[in-house]
Amino acid sequence: METSFLTNLLHQASAIINNPGIQALLFFPKLFLAPLGLFFLFFIVFALVKSSFLYYLLWLDAREFTTFRAFGVRRMAQRWERALGRLETANEAEYKLAIIEADSMLEEALKRLGFAGETLDERLQNVPPTVLSNLAELKEAHRTRNNIVHDPNFILSLNVARRVTGIYEQSLKELDLI
Repeated sequence: METSFLTNLLHQASAIINNPGIQALLFFPKLFLAPLGLFFLFFIVFALVKSSFLYYLLWLDAREFTTFRAFGVRRMAQRWERALGRLETANEAEYKLAIIEADSMLEEALKRLGFAGETLDERLQNVPPTVLSNLAELKEAHRTRNNIVHDPNFILSLNVARRVTGIYEQSLKELDLI
């Protein structure tokens, strides 16, 4: 009963809208509003093409799906390569920056993975050994980073810097980030 009432109501509404008298009255508004509608349609398409919305909506998702790597891993790998590039110089300050960058990357990764804590020390306490196999070495590497940051007279050799970045590299690989 109710569906026939709705159907009847829709037929009456379409009969009123399709009435030739009403269509004649709406001719000039349609003449004005049709080009205006086309203008806004082209503007929307133009704005979508010029903005990065479609890039983020479609392209990044498609690339993530086809490469089988999580979003942001490529950027993380580029950051890691820059940090390793710092070890190629003969400058102790660059070695220290490489370790600080590696520590920062690990902290960001653990934060994104949802490990609780305000600092990397607290997050490392919450990481189970099944997630990172070199957890004890990682804590020692983080202590080296803290020495670099808090002690201006801390001396860092290239061998120590390579060993510490190797520890960070192993843990970032275990997290599938590089």
